[in-house]
Amino acid sequence: MNDNNLYKVGIIGFGPKGFYGFERLLAYLNEADILNDIQIHIFNTTEFVASGDVYRTDQPEYLIMNYANRNINSWVLQEPFSIASATPDFITWLTAKGHTNAAPGKYAPRAVVGSYLVDCYRLLLEQLPKNIKVITHIGTVTNMIKKNHKYQVFYTEGKRGAQEAVVCNKVLFTTGHHSFKTQKNQSDILDSKINFIYPTNEKLKSVNAASLVAIKGFGLTAIDAILALTEGRGGNFKKNDTGDLKYISSGREPRKIYPFSRTGLPMVPRNGSPMSETELHFFTEEIIAELKQDRSISFNCSLLPLIKNEFYFAYYNVLFKNYGHQFYFDEDFTVIEKQVKYFHEDYPNAPVFNWETIVNPFKEKSALSTDEVQNYMQYLIDEVKNGEEESPLMSAVATWRKISPIFNELYSFGGLDAVSHREFDSHYFGLFNRLFYGPPVKNVQKMLALCKAGVLDFTYAKSATISIDDCDSNFSLYMENGQRTEINYFVNATISRAKEGGFKNELYQNLLKNGLIREFENKSKTSYKPGCIEINKAGNAIDVNGHVNHDISFYGTPTEGITFDNDTLSRTRNDFASVWAKYVCGAIKEKDERIENYKRQEHVF
Repeated sequence: MNDNNLYKVGIIGFGPKGFYGFERLLAYLNEADILNDIQIHIFNTTEFVASGDVYRTDQPEYLIMNYANRNINSWVLQEPFSIASATPDFITWLTAKGHTNAAPGKYAPRAVVGSYLVDCYRLLLEQLPKNIKVITHIGTVTNMIKKNHKYQVFYTEGKRGAQEAVVCNKVLFTTGHHSFKTQKNQSDILDSKINFIYPTNEKLKSVNAASLVAIKGFGLTAIDAILALTEGRGGNFKKNDTGDLKYISSGREPRKIYPFSRTGLPMVPRNGSPMSETELHFFTEEIIAELKQDRSISFNCSLLPLIKNEFYFAYYNVLFKNYGHQFYFDEDFTVIEKQVKYFHEDYPNAPVFNWETIVNPFKEKSALSTDEVQNYMQYLIDEVKNGEEESPLMSAVATWRKISPIFNELYSFGGLDAVSHREFDSHYFGLFNRLFYGPPVKNVQKMLALCKAGVLDFTYAKSATISIDDCDSNFSLYMENGQRTEINYFVNATISRAKEGGFKNELYQNLLKNGLIREFENKSKTSYKPGCIEINKAGNAIDVNGHVNHDISFYGTPTEGITFDNDTLSRTRNDFASVWAKYVCGAIKEKDERIENYKRQEHVF
């Protein structure tokens, strides 16, 4: 076949989101009964195709999901149906493979989830139509230019470093965090400073036993780093007589690990329970419709009061039940407050709802002690064990899971005013992540055991500063009160998100330079650039001149900032993949019809 007539589709970045786009494209092509030859070019930086680096299959088993088994499914039951004859969800797959931890509420190792994704990808390849060829390129895509209505995708292939190029008609970007710096600098090269911890076995191997390690952050990545330096070094966690975990040292772990972050707080853990049936009370259909009419929403004035009310009602709904009382909803919030007032008069020792105590119980403290953090972790563990049905705190926090998809609709494409958009990105995004998207309770129990064993030290947990001298690899953690500790290793366990002054990644810088994309700017009332690309509601790129380019689409992490919470494994949240696949299929069909018409006209003449 003439290469000009061969249709080529590129998918840049092939983790779960790339796989989802691929699966939908095959489904639409199959439904349309397209028989002409098509090439699908897959570009991925590593050989972990379909799993991506987050779920790479060579990870140690102690790195587990914070997403229960019941929530994982690589397939969607929607038309057009997948070309795969078998579409097992994760639990079905686990059971078939003989895994012992296949229960819905359990948390699987990330490597096992990666193996599931790879198997799902194989199911598609095994039933690939003969006219479709998949070509995989392992390397780093660095540039893309438009040429004659097509796109040259430039990538550096593997370890050889050879520059290659592939011409594509349509391209889907499902890359990771595009704000990561790809250029190496002095601090990246130093063995004593680790800027990115994955894969942990490789990136943290330089950390010596009995050393002092500072870890920036106390989220999921930081927990992975801490476990890699302890359990990953041969340490063990065993249950003691009270059922709590005790850490058994291997002698190969660091002497002290000092986590530090802005708040100094651990994430609220999860217990794997399904979402409760309780409905939201204040985010009513009428209020949501009214908010959608206002394309300049104030978070503090319009949304935060509703969120606080949902937390408040969920909290007291459980607290009242614990005391044998019924809590009644009323559209007039003062009526609800009166119920609470009378309740506390009858039960003065009952806990009182306080928004600030929930979101940051140590807000007024400039520093925290190890004992304070340790006691707070034990409190969270106890609350999580009680669950949403018995813990007012967990019931309140769980409301965000129901609010989140509604908030996504209101936030996306500049729905908030610019000031609110900036404030949410810089403060509330991290806050709600800490409250709801935390680790399994098992991992917090491990952190507590490490704390009691003296390995984990929270002396510098809040408001610490680290001094770095790249020339001689010296680090020290210090507080405003003058307290200081010399450090042997510094681990950055924070994940870079899109933010003002983004586009540090070479590929996205070049896309910007070539005019294929432009930076999104929220101009509502004032101005805010969240550091993300501008797309339309179908996920298509907006070019430098403000025109929609239907040939280029984005899905997943690259859309963060203009959309909200692109969960890596979700098939429904901000599903640009289905829109993209349907459009590409239509474009291929239209081109085939033009070619056939041209051939018929040639025959006539």
